[in-house]
Amino acid sequence: MNTLYKEIITAKSNEKIPLFENGKSMHSKYSPVREAESFGSEIKSGGNYTIILGLGGAYHVESFYKHHPDHKIMIIEESQNDINLLSQIECVKKLHGNPNILITSKENFQQFLINSYLPAFHGGINILCHRAWYDNNKNSADEILQKLNQTIKSISKDFSVQSHFGLIWQKNIINNLKILGTNKNKTIKFDTTKTAAIIAAGPSLDCTISIILKELNKYFILATDTSLNVLVSHNIKPDAVISIDGQNISYKHFVGYTNPDTTFIFDLQANFNAVNYVSKYTSNIIFIKSGHPFCNYAEPFSDSEITNIDCGAGTVTIAAIDFAKKAGFTDFEVFGADFSYRNNKPYTKGTYLDTLYRLNENKIFTSENLYTNLLYRTEITRYENIIETEILNSYKNTFIDWINSNNLNYTYENSIYKISANNPKSKITELKTLSFDYENFIKMLCADVKKIYESDLKNINHPLIISILPLISYLRNKTPSLTFSEAVKLALSKILEYT
Repeated sequence: MNTLYKEIITAKSNEKIPLFENGKSMHSKYSPVREAESFGSEIKSGGNYTIILGLGGAYHVESFYKHHPDHKIMIIEESQNDINLLSQIECVKKLHGNPNILITSKENFQQFLINSYLPAFHGGINILCHRAWYDNNKNSADEILQKLNQTIKSISKDFSVQSHFGLIWQKNIINNLKILGTNKNKTIKFDTTKTAAIIAAGPSLDCTISIILKELNKYFILATDTSLNVLVSHNIKPDAVISIDGQNISYKHFVGYTNPDTTFIFDLQANFNAVNYVSKYTSNIIFIKSGHPFCNYAEPFSDSEITNIDCGAGTVTIAAIDFAKKAGFTDFEVFGADFSYRNNKPYTKGTYLDTLYRLNENKIFTSENLYTNLLYRTEITRYENIIETEILNSYKNTFIDWINSNNLNYTYENSIYKISANNPKSKITELKTLSFDYENFIKMLCADVKKIYESDLKNINHPLIISILPLISYLRNKTPSLTFSEAVKLALSKILEYT
């Protein structure tokens, strides 16, 4: 591996400093400590998470940390080999023992950032670059800056979702854990010798549903919640239905459907009213988790591990196929996954929107007006009868990324994704439903709340505080003047209301 530095020399003031491959020094050859005194004085974001490009002898980092001891600092160096070389310098050695300072390489910094930056706690991000380091590593530094912007944009999107849904998710999880607490273990059989037909509700399903009807015996039908009513209208009884959306609109997908033979797969943060409705007529309910930290906090009180499902950018279609793969299916066909609007339609005929929009239409303001408002609510790109948007394209890219990351092969013909693992078909899979000790979970939760109140409300490392960060994000978004400690206190009081 190429290294950025050639050697380490001693400055006039007796500190060790590194030389770049071209022989130039990163720090002053006379007094690197004095030179570093003003580093970072220009930060303006108000956030307390700072990224510094360039480790070198770390005199600039040490100076910055003295002036900003409340900051979490991530330092990015060109390579691990460079980090190893620089670790001979005493100032760098000190940084390795500081829990508030992370040192990582160009190769690994994105994951480090995702794991360590908590917007609800840290606020904004400052990005600083050591001038000499940048000048001697310009191409690589520009690449790092570009990837940093991409990663921060992705984190910001996730934080935006948390800020919007944090309260809904928290309520749903606690209420769904109550339902789970009444569960008894039950074995559910999935015929994984069949092809898993994943049914999304895109416009192309208007045409491709005829293929499903012709070959019903070929498929194990796993419907997304949005497509359930569409299938019912064609007298198709799905083997399973999956739902991950916490909003109350999800409840409307299930109203009127009472087939006890269908298996229901619910994210723990899915809408509680939907879960409660289904639980009245069937015990065929499998709970999953998709990344909310409160699910991890509660999991020790489950009799077995809660299946973790990848839902990509929050799309139920990806959640459905990921669940099917983890259940043992090897062949998949995905219907209605258009990731676009077709023939001026956002969904297939027969979804809840048809009913909802027609209830609200009149002679002047028709359902077509409502559909048009939905289609053109964001900037679009049109290709003949297909309309694409940035967010739908991101869903499609995430879907293809899921296929590739799982080493699957796929074709896309006639609006159907055919995906295969090229593995021998499994036999019938038996999945067991979970049981959950809700009573003892609540005892632990109350004890942890008491400990947090009695100690430090800023203890970001406490498992309960980590688990409620989405709720804290919501509260601070609603009331920006709230300090982190105030938001923690308010979040804990709300949680106790829900139990």
